[in-house]
Amino acid sequence: MSGAPNLAQMRAELSPLPALLTAYARREAQPWHILSWTLDQRLAAVVRRGGEPTIAAIRLAWWDAVLVEGDQAKGRGEPLVEAWRATAPAGAAACAGLLIDGWRTLLGSEALTPDDLLHFGAKRGGGLFGLIADTAHSDILSQAGSIWALWDLAGHTGDPLLAEAAMAQARARPQARFPAGRGLKPLRLLYQLAHADVRAGRIPHGFEPRHYRALLWRSLLP
Repeated sequence: MSGAPNLAQMRAELSPLPALLTAYARREAQPWHILSWTLDQRLAAVVRRGGEPTIAAIRLAWWDAVLVEGDQAKGRGEPLVEAWRATAPAGAAACAGLLIDGWRTLLGSEALTPDDLLHFGAKRGGGLFGLIADTAHSDILSQAGSIWALWDLAGHTGDPLLAEAAMAQARARPQARFPAGRGLKPLRLLYQLAHADVRAGRIPHGFEPRHYRALLWRSLLP
């Protein structure tokens, strides 16, 4: 993989949950999982940085131009971009576009509507799940990813009302029947963690010790 010297650094910079999940991926798929999660975290940092929404929108548009439109004049020397250009499979650009569009939903100062939350969940969650799964965007990935993305938003926002609203939208989504198989195990574990909280009405506070215990237990199942 081009950019492999940066892979260990990318993994070290991942949040605890994604870092753990990449270990459950097939060895040959781990670099791509790490790259996908790194992209999501970079986009999250753009949005969470705050400040003028127009500046954040410009930064997201830059990622759109590089990863979705394939603008070769941008991103030279950026490790994530170089690794993407060397390894991105067919269909990755479309999933990246969904992911970027999902994060774009959170820009602005106005309160998010239920439709905004549904859009965010479907685009960020469906985009990231599709990216990691290295497969065409599917209804199952969109459903599962949407529930996870809304759960994750609830667990990281500092706004209690937004957290409640995100969890309410997650509960309203149909339960995903996640396929079996080793290839999708990291995403299946992630969805199961999120869905357990959504079903019980528990708003998470980031990645808690109980999530770690549940992840270890579920990882032992086929």
